[in-house]
Amino acid sequence: MGRKRFYAGVLLVSCVLAFCGCDRAKKDDKSSVLTSGNGMNSYEMTQVQKDKIQKTKVLVANYQQVKSENLSFSVDGRRLAGVYVSLGDSVTKGELLAELYCDEEKESLANLGYQIKTQEMKIEHLQEQKALELTQLARRKGSMSATEYQNRVNALEEEYRLQVEDIEDSIYIAQLQYDELYQWIEGCKIYAGMDGTVTYMRDTGSSFISWSGSKVMTVSDSAECAFLCDDIEYADYFTKGETYVFATSTGVKYETVLKEIDEAQGVMRFELKVPQYDMTLGQRVLYSLVLEEKESALSVPKSAVHYAGDGAYVYYFDEDGNRQIKQIEVGLEADSKVEVLSGLAEGEEIILR
Repeated sequence: MGRKRFYAGVLLVSCVLAFCGCDRAKKDDKSSVLTSGNGMNSYEMTQVQKDKIQKTKVLVANYQQVKSENLSFSVDGRRLAGVYVSLGDSVTKGELLAELYCDEEKESLANLGYQIKTQEMKIEHLQEQKALELTQLARRKGSMSATEYQNRVNALEEEYRLQVEDIEDSIYIAQLQYDELYQWIEGCKIYAGMDGTVTYMRDTGSSFISWSGSKVMTVSDSAECAFLCDDIEYADYFTKGETYVFATSTGVKYETVLKEIDEAQGVMRFELKVPQYDMTLGQRVLYSLVLEEKESALSVPKSAVHYAGDGAYVYYFDEDGNRQIKQIEVGLEADSKVEVLSGLAEGEEIILR
């Protein structure tokens, strides 16, 4: 008797809410919630309704410089010889910003350069000496036959050609060593690749040791800024040239236009439709992207749906007031609701929690 009386009470409350509150529920776009209980157990009830449901994703974008470059050394295990800029400094393209200790390598490079220059001078000297000997030979041309003269000329030129080739081989090898060492030393330096401002600086204290490819500083061009979003995997939901409204956590809204989808950099660039000259760099804004929606879907709150393996089910009270399980088939799992494809009918009451 206790359970039947309890269930009758639940039905009475349900009827009152169904007749008196159905219009309000539709207007508020909320499921009606009933409370029931027997002894130690109490449950919140909800009705299966047809509703508009949405699955969304909140994307984050930050207001920052459009053009920037991350700079690093390409050499491992070296200490800093000098950092010539500070955070916030303006720099120009080609300016030396920092370098590592490589004094021994610089000395070796200078020696190779001297060696190459010396060898080149030897070639010049041999060319002058050959020209002199050919001139002297030509003066004695009348005392020998044409064949003998030509043979001596050929022998002289061959002798000098072999000497020059040996020196040129030495220069070639030294030049390869020079170029390789020069590139290594350049890897110990950081140059600005663009005009801009130093917007990031790694701690370069006494304990700093270089690590190839590890970012040391960032240079950015403050003349051009936009909202940059790195959720590039959702780029297919956007169209270049279209307007999108971003908002801060406090509700301030900004109308933007999608200007670029840069897959190489992994960012989408949204520019303000109306320039905001007092906008702070680093301003964080949000965009609620609708991934999927259905206008009139039979649905229940997410908390009412339970899962076991590949199946889904809900709890309900049978006519005797006993809690039972009902298997259902679900469709779209939206933000707060789950679409019901089969197993329930509109208006049925199930246990919310």
